[in-house]
Amino acid sequence: MERNLLIPTYPKTKLRMTESVGVSVLTNIQLLDYCLNNSAVESKWVKDFAKALPENLKKDLRVLRTIFAHGVILRDYYLKHQTSINQDWDDFREWWETFSETDVLELVIYGIQENMAYYEKYLPSDPSVDEKLQEISLESEQLKVLSNREKAISIVLESWLVKDFEELAPLFNDLKGIKERIIRLLDGVWNSGFQACWQSSKSRIVGWKENQLSKLSNPYGMNEEAIFDITGLYPDTMEKEEMNRVHELTFIPVPNMGRLLSFLKFNRHGFLIFEPTSTNDYASAEKNNSAEVNLAFEGLGDSTRLQIIHLLAKNDEMFAQQIVNELNLKQSSVSRHLNYLHKTNLVSVRQEGNTKYYSINQNEIKKVIYVLENLLK
Repeated sequence: MERNLLIPTYPKTKLRMTESVGVSVLTNIQLLDYCLNNSAVESKWVKDFAKALPENLKKDLRVLRTIFAHGVILRDYYLKHQTSINQDWDDFREWWETFSETDVLELVIYGIQENMAYYEKYLPSDPSVDEKLQEISLESEQLKVLSNREKAISIVLESWLVKDFEELAPLFNDLKGIKERIIRLLDGVWNSGFQACWQSSKSRIVGWKENQLSKLSNPYGMNEEAIFDITGLYPDTMEKEEMNRVHELTFIPVPNMGRLLSFLKFNRHGFLIFEPTSTNDYASAEKNNSAEVNLAFEGLGDSTRLQIIHLLAKNDEMFAQQIVNELNLKQSSVSRHLNYLHKTNLVSVRQEGNTKYYSINQNEIKKVIYVLENLLK
């Protein structure tokens, strides 16, 4: 048996919160692009805005959406390089205006590298893309070489399944033109409707932030607990471990995201982007969360089920006969209690052949813990 004599713990994270018109407009460009390309978006405002978006802006977005990943690369680059993200619109726009061709080149290189990192980590392998990747270098200095960069851009576009990538790729060699397209897109989205959206949302965001500021000093065991407590949302992602290990976490409230979250990190600093709920929405969410957890409490309200939970907590997973043998109970009794625990979502089931394997649903257990902890505040 492996034994760790010294066990590491999660860092004590410094929590921050700030509104940002820049992050908000760039995130809404991402949502807008999703909507225009048939991805599900909850926000009615985004859907209506997408329908009314002028054709020239749609054209600029079609060009920029690949290398800059729906606009995500623009937002992430801004967060990475701008220390003061709580700017007003004019200062945010000026930041982009001051870009030199060297800055735009660095942005394009960043877009290439992030796209390829995403392809290798998340997307199914494409033999043509993989073969071409062997012929180029993705190192920053090598991507400054035009011939290598042209090939890399074509590979990114091919990985996006862009049909006319040979026609689109040369546009990214015109660094001045790319800067003009970015600013034109920002201005167009702002003037076509997001300015009014931001002005109507800002007071709600600021008011919500003031009500939540006291939570930033709470002693959370893990960052995912802070995220749930502050946003009312629980992250359903493989990135939870990364979230828990950042040393600084900045919450950025943004309109129109619904129940979506967006997380990114640079070194040990993480950023969590989400839509804040209004006071009424938050009360409704708490009521819904309580209703969901009520079933879990019912599941825990039996000594036999608590024995099963305790046993499963000590093992990764078990099948029913193992539980019968350990607890010296009848098969029918164990099956009935396991079915109830599964119904209340406290236990997960994995079937392999004719055998069902049971394990603790840690997310549901954590929800119960959060509810109990909130009762003590």
